[in-house]
This record gives sequence, C-alpha cells and structure tokens, in this order.
Amino acid sequence: GDKTMIDGKLTRMDADDAFAGEIASVAFDFPFTMVPNTHKRKDSHPDYVIEALTPKNRAIRIGSAWASQSRAGNDYFSLALNLQQGVVRANAVKDEETGAGEYRIIPLMPVTA
Repeated sequence: GDKTMIDGKLTRMDADDAFAGEIASVAFDFPFTMVPNTHKRKDSHPDYVIEALTPKNRAIRIGSAWASQSRAGNDYFSLALNLQQGVVRANAVKDEETGAGEYRIIPLMPVTA
C-alpha cells in the first residue's frame, strides 16, 4: 500500500490495561506507553494518557487517547500525540496484519481538496 510519513504500533501489555507503543517518522523514532487515565471524570476526558521517556529517563505526558468503536463494531483507539512537528492525530486499528492485542497506528492526514 502507500507509505505514510508516520508509522507505528500499539501492543497490549499484560498489566493493568496498559499498552506499549512505538511511533516513527524520518525525524523521530521513539517508544511510548499508554495507560488508563485515572483522573477521568467526564466522558470528554481521555480514557488513556500517553507518556514517553526523556533522554534522562523522565516520564512526560505527550498525548491522550480515547477508546472508540467503529460503525462495524470494531474496537480502535483515537490518539492525539504532541510530537516535534505539532499534534499528530492518529487511529490505532486492527487489520489482517496485526496479531492478538496489536494495533497499527494510522495517522489522520489533513484532507486536501
């Protein structure tokens, strides 16, 4: 298929509904974790917070994620990641190539007329 400028993967971990993720482009390539948002009080609040490690191993929040379901009834995640070039919105979806507990990260590119 056609190659997007950003590639990534999300994998469910054994513990506490947490996920290990990775996202890469020509400019960056880093791992992140997605963990349940323990501060969620309203429906609009994200279901998950996304964190990455700084070069000095400090965890910093770089985004949010919402658990969603497609019209066909498939579970997916809607992600907003604050990366070097600004906020990247993406969906983490299952497809033929993803294994159990795996999701592929597909960036939502701006639609051009």
